[in-house]
Amino acid sequence: MATLSKILVLCVGFALSCNLWAQSQLTDCKKQSELDSIISETERHFGWNYDAYSAKIAKDKWQSGEAKLLLQGGIAPVVYVGQEQFTRKFGVDYEDFGCMAYCSDRQMSEYNTVIMDYLTANYGSEWRKYIRKDVPGVDKYGTEAFKEMKYDENGVATITLPVIYIALGKAVEQSDKDEIVINELIGCTSSTSLEFLYRGNKYYIPLSCNNDIEKTPAENELIEVTIRVFNPKVFHYSRKTIPYPYCVVESINLLR
Repeated sequence: MATLSKILVLCVGFALSCNLWAQSQLTDCKKQSELDSIISETERHFGWNYDAYSAKIAKDKWQSGEAKLLLQGGIAPVVYVGQEQFTRKFGVDYEDFGCMAYCSDRQMSEYNTVIMDYLTANYGSEWRKYIRKDVPGVDKYGTEAFKEMKYDENGVATITLPVIYIALGKAVEQSDKDEIVINELIGCTSSTSLEFLYRGNKYYIPLSCNNDIEKTPAENELIEVTIRVFNPKVFHYSRKTIPYPYCVVESINLLR
C-alpha cells in the first residue's frame, strides 16, 4: 500500500514537472510553486499528518527525551545488527512506519534533519558512524542550504528553515563597493548577524534592518528562520561578499 502511494505521488510529480517545463511562459519560481502545490495536495489526499511530524514536534520530542528518527521499512521492518548502539550512545531511537507511513518522504527527511542537527549540536559528528543509512534525509545531510535556490523574476528567493541557534554577533565588514550594493538591497548596513546550524553546516547571516529580537534563544535551541536570498547574477555583488550568495534573516520564530 505504501509503495503504491509513493509510486502515484512520483507519477503525479513527474507528469506535472514535464507539463510545467513545457510552459515556457512561466518563470522557474512559478513552475516550482505550481508543482509544490500539486504535490502538497497529493500528500493531503493520502492522509499524511504534517502537524504530527512538524519541526515544533521534533523540538518537543528532543526536549522530552523521546526523539526518534523516522523511516519506512516496508511490510517486514528491517532491524540492523548493532543499531541499538546508536540509541544507547545518543538517546535517539527509530520509529519504523512499516507498510503504512503517516507522513511523506519529504517530511520524514525534514523532521529527521531537525533531530540530526540536534545530534550534531550536542555530539559533534560521531553519531554519523552509527546511524542507519536508510534514514530519510541522511543522504543529503551536509549539503549547502543556498546552493541551488529558485529565484523569482526579481532575482529574490525566500526560504524558511528550522535551525539550531548558536549565537548573535556583529555583522562582518564588507568592502566599500559591496557595502553600497548591500545598502541598496536591504536599505541599511546590518549591525548584527545570526549564527546557526542547518544540515550540519554553520551559517553566519546578517539580520534585516527591521528584525528586532525580543527574546534571545537559548544555546542549541531549535528556532525557525525566514531568510531572503539575492541572486548574485541579478544584483552583481562580488564573490567576496559575506555571506555569498548574499542573504538576510527576515524573521525568527522561537517555536515555543
